[in-house]
Amino acid sequence: MSTMPASPTAISKTRVSERRFDQRTPITCNLWMIDHHGSTVLKCHCTNMSKSGMRLRVPLGYGITGGQRYELRSHLPGEQAEPGFNVVGSRWATVVWTEMQIDAADDHLAIGVALDPTDAPLTWSVSADHVSVPA
Repeated sequence: MSTMPASPTAISKTRVSERRFDQRTPITCNLWMIDHHGSTVLKCHCTNMSKSGMRLRVPLGYGITGGQRYELRSHLPGEQAEPGFNVVGSRWATVVWTEMQIDAADDHLAIGVALDPTDAPLTWSVSADHVSVPA
């Protein structure tokens, strides 16, 4: 697989992605990214998470770039969360870096997001079969 910067500054943004101070936990789950207007509703795949951020895989072609803000949701309003994985909740996040991943079988955009802090204490608990995220 080859990697290609999504923008001229993607190389420096990749370095920023390594500055997460919280422990990362490998996670495999699907989430929804929704912009504040609701005009973009995009299914993404989470590959790791910490208290302060996530690494996500999104399809190409949606124009996602650093600085954009999205609500990350476990499921769409009126729907049930995915069976078999207990991620429930919603958090706002800012895209802090992007990197295009080019592979004939699996082209996608890897992105790093910084989660907005909450007033409530962070109570994410992560284990092999359960993650809980404060709403």
